Amino acid sequence: MGGGMSHDPELPGGFQDADFDQRGLEAAGALTAALKRRGVCDHGWLMAPAGKPAKCLHCGAVFADAAAAYEARREARA
Repeated sequence: MGGGMSHDPELPGGFQDADFDQRGLEAAGALTAALKRRGVCDHGWLMAPAGKPAKCLHCGAVFADAAAAYEARREARA
């Protein structure tokens, strides 16, 4: 085998770590898309400089800091 990924025989069914990572990313994307269809922003694209207000670059909402933005994201996804 040339450079790149190798098969991990310890994982079941021939799956690789990347397969599980991809499944998680697809699920997160599906949730974001479903919320967007309902008109809910999950604040998934943030500009959050350390110690300054955070801004969602999707909807423009401004939060006191990154922690407040992440809390709003958790609430939107709940």
